Amino acid sequence: MYKILFPCIFVFSTFVGWTQTPADDAATVKSIYSYALTHSQGYQWLEELTNIGGRLSGSEEADEAVQRFKAIADSMGFTTQLQEVTVPHWVRGSKEVAFATAAGENHYFQVCALGGSVGTPFNGITAPVVEINSFDQLQDMDSKALKGKIAFYNIPMDPSFINTFFAYSQSVKQRYVGALEASKKGAIAVVIRSLSATVNPYPHTGSMTYVGAPKHIPAAAISTQDAEWLTKALQTHPELKITLKMDCELRDSVTSHNLIADLKGSEKPDEIILIGGHIDSWDLGTGAHDDGAGCMHALEAAWLLKELNLLPKRTLRVVFFMNEEFGLNGAKTYAKFSKQNKLHHVLALESDAGGFSPRGISIDAPDTIVNRIKLLRELLEPYGIHQFSQQGSGADIGPLKNNQLVLIGMRPDNQRYFEIHHSALDVLGSVNPRELEMGSATLASLVYLLDKLNVVIGE
Repeated sequence: MYKILFPCIFVFSTFVGWTQTPADDAATVKSIYSYALTHSQGYQWLEELTNIGGRLSGSEEADEAVQRFKAIADSMGFTTQLQEVTVPHWVRGSKEVAFATAAGENHYFQVCALGGSVGTPFNGITAPVVEINSFDQLQDMDSKALKGKIAFYNIPMDPSFINTFFAYSQSVKQRYVGALEASKKGAIAVVIRSLSATVNPYPHTGSMTYVGAPKHIPAAAISTQDAEWLTKALQTHPELKITLKMDCELRDSVTSHNLIADLKGSEKPDEIILIGGHIDSWDLGTGAHDDGAGCMHALEAAWLLKELNLLPKRTLRVVFFMNEEFGLNGAKTYAKFSKQNKLHHVLALESDAGGFSPRGISIDAPDTIVNRIKLLRELLEPYGIHQFSQQGSGADIGPLKNNQLVLIGMRPDNQRYFEIHHSALDVLGSVNPRELEMGSATLASLVYLLDKLNVVIGE
């Protein structure tokens, strides 16, 4: 008897102060999901966004996307503003070319330059190849072991990790600092195994850095399928050479914008609940999952709450951040502005893990707050939301972190994400409309519940 009653008393006491009972809120959450799934507004907006094309920071497409969705937010009754952000402007140029020559025959690779890479000379670079399977191996090499050669990083994502983001984090170093570290050993170029969870013919781009490099050398990614071919070819043809041609370049920085759209709170307008994603994307696809889906999750969540007359008592702010992919310039600018103007954010929620079916959230907050949020599982589990972890939240809301703010990241199913991430597959056709709408409804439900429950530090 006591074992049954105690948890019920605990849950009831936690929800005291709500204007509705938990049963009523279950009905409200159901109405949010039903409305999202029957209207598909987010998917319609995502189609409009991806029709613009890839949105590299500093590009005309990125600027067009901001202006297009400012007009949409204006038409919805938001108070909008454009916040200036200085961003890098890297241009890919013409299609890259890479091939291996062994025994008089050429094998052409599916290849793409890494974001921020310098180009090659006009006639390209041709040089022998040295395979590197770990950074410990690289560290143990002689200081001139790679002189005049092309370094081939072949560090696969570990398939034994259930969460593919963990596998990604273990392998991403080859992309980000591969050229930097190889240049210290005399390499004249770098090719890396694409950061993809499967063996496929699509190269995956992403950002890299030269900070601390003695020389800026070209860096490219080849598909995992070509990486498998190359490692086998080197076993029988160690004299194999690669030819690489790229004309990408980093141009002068330009001015771009974050998009900020507010719906003023009815009772606590000075307290801000921020929801958002990043509007920039890579250029191989159209950024449908990364992070068009996250931006549409945020905008549609606000639309759902407005349509259903469920807007929070606090100001609901949607932010489309600019330049997450090349250094978080938009996030840093927004955080600096917020600190200077003493803006009072109480909750910040980000979606930047794709448009697949939502599975849960990650929470960056004190244990007491995390435990209160976990009580929402009963209301959200019928919609597949069952993973509540105490981890990081998101890259764009991270710079806002302080001891008065609850940060939350939405976590969709991630098993297919790294087949698509930063590749030509990241297009509208890779996004399932129902899965996308489930994400928007989840974000809207979280905002509704957290606002009513007053899950903020200090309350």
